[in-house]
Amino acid sequence: MSDVIPALAHLMAAFQNWAPGEGAPRPALERVMDAIEILNDNPEAKAELRAAVADARQRDALHVDGVPLIVLRCLLLEEERHD
Repeated sequence: MSDVIPALAHLMAAFQNWAPGEGAPRPALERVMDAIEILNDNPEAKAELRAAVADARQRDALHVDGVPLIVLRCLLLEEERHD
């Protein structure tokens, strides 16, 4: 299963607890970058994300596990372009 949704949820929580003057939550950022790399290289991971987004849209949900749907849709934009 793709780690992108849990990784983004973890990053959002890390930034909510982040205080000015602290360094960025590096482990959370690295986890998201790793998850996005897997998403870009693994068709099954992208299919899982696509299915999660479709399910959320069908339920008129605004979030998937605390991650805004619009953020997840941005990760799939290359599939929706009609250049």
